[in-house]
Amino acid sequence: MSTAYSAGDRTIHLWAVGAMSDYMLFVAFNALILPIFTTGFGLDPRMVGWALTLPRITDALIDPLLGHFSDNLHTRWGRRRPFLAVSAVLGAGMLMLMWWPSPDWGEMAKFTWLLVTSIVLYICYGMYSMSHVALGYELSDDYHVRTKVMAVRGLYFSITAMAGGWLYWLALRPQFGGEINGIRWISVGLAAVIIGAALVTIRSTRERFQDANRKHVPLLPAIRATLRIRPFVIILLLRIAHTLSVSLYASIGFFIGTYYVCGGDKSLFSSLSGINGVVGFATAFALVPLSVWLSRRLGKRNGIISGFAIVLLGAAAMPLCNQPGMPYLLLAHMILFGVLAAVLNLFMSSVMPDICDLDELESGERREGLFSAVMSFVSKIENSLCILLSSYLVAWSGFDVAKGVEQPPEVLTNLLWYGFAPKIVFSAVALALACYFPITAAMMEDVRARLEQRRRAAATAT
Repeated sequence: MSTAYSAGDRTIHLWAVGAMSDYMLFVAFNALILPIFTTGFGLDPRMVGWALTLPRITDALIDPLLGHFSDNLHTRWGRRRPFLAVSAVLGAGMLMLMWWPSPDWGEMAKFTWLLVTSIVLYICYGMYSMSHVALGYELSDDYHVRTKVMAVRGLYFSITAMAGGWLYWLALRPQFGGEINGIRWISVGLAAVIIGAALVTIRSTRERFQDANRKHVPLLPAIRATLRIRPFVIILLLRIAHTLSVSLYASIGFFIGTYYVCGGDKSLFSSLSGINGVVGFATAFALVPLSVWLSRRLGKRNGIISGFAIVLLGAAAMPLCNQPGMPYLLLAHMILFGVLAAVLNLFMSSVMPDICDLDELESGERREGLFSAVMSFVSKIENSLCILLSSYLVAWSGFDVAKGVEQPPEVLTNLLWYGFAPKIVFSAVALALACYFPITAAMMEDVRARLEQRRRAAATAT
């Protein structure tokens, strides 16, 4: 049996550099828009919330169309690289443009400017992320090396994520004369990183399957075909349960950590998050050399099941580790279960190329872009709803920002219930689903052998 194809380490790293553009296209939504447009431009936080949610919904609706179009695109530059180039350049321009409304404008004018630029930027982010991930699926046919490919991508993403945590702090430096001028200058640097990192990937990564789909399949039948792949449906359900567990807690967790554990000390809680971010980068760095060993030692299926068991254990331990006046107990929990969750995310990402192979065996099509886009569609719709729901949960708890640390005891009790209960319940659901995931190394060895036989036969026929 022939050895499975895998790109060299240099090619994998050059492709993974593009993950830096992926993060920088998203960083405005993750860390910058809310503080700068509320405290800098004076926009109502509720309007900023809608400006953060609507682009996600718009992009989610467009994602499957773009992914399907990408799978069936035939150009001299391939299927993915034109998407990478257009989304990186347009996204970089939009990231710079979005910070230029006047603080003196009315609220509706500032909201409209933010909403329009955010929608275009988020579409560029979705297009870029889909294309970059789909291109990475082609870098190896080896069941275990695919885990390493995703670990290397995670490393470069973590490098920029760690730096991204300091961007708002940097915008506040006095030499800029205010956060608005600060972010305008900083966005120029971010745009340069986006375009530069994308060019590295575009120039260095070969597309192996750019001529794979000569028979065009319409979008809706193609989507239905992806949903007939049982492992993909299970992964979708796993990600839905996991997102409900993580995203619903994210906003509420800030209030629990700040006002219940740290006694209202925002600086202390922020420092805990910063330390956890540094550990996250160290974890991503360590996973690169360990990824293949972990895949061979555990197997992806066992890794996913074990990972969700650990996630459930971490969720169940949260009431014990969130104690008033004990912030470093919370930090220990964040670090320990954050490191273990990173391993789970690695396995969850690395099974997607295996699913694409199963689909090719059944359909004869290479649909990396569509699989990535359908996954992104579900994730973005769900995350958008979680953002809105979590904000209402905080309101329903009775939390009053004006009272600061003087919240009534029943408010903090409500926050604890709203934060911990969904996390525990949805983690348990995810673990139950993980037990039904069927893909193993032996199964993929058989799939790869049959695909290679078919490809050789097709090559001989031509």
